Amino acid sequence: MQVMPRKLDTERQALDFAGFAQEFLRRNPTYRSQYEMVMRGPEGDRATPGRETMARFWGLDFPMCPGSIGCG
Repeated sequence: MQVMPRKLDTERQALDFAGFAQEFLRRNPTYRSQYEMVMRGPEGDRATPGRETMARFWGLDFPMCPGSIGCG
């Protein structure tokens, strides 16, 4: 009897490192809570110290957007 791989396992294998990291954070309740909290600030104020601290805590890096959290 052959066991078919679970769909989740197959999807996980298709992810590269960045994709896996994104899925991990997207599903992590602590990250989601912190993200919601820091994103409540003024919309034009993307590079606040709180956002920078959170990004460093979670190991996030935005090499295409120096001095800001995210591009847009």
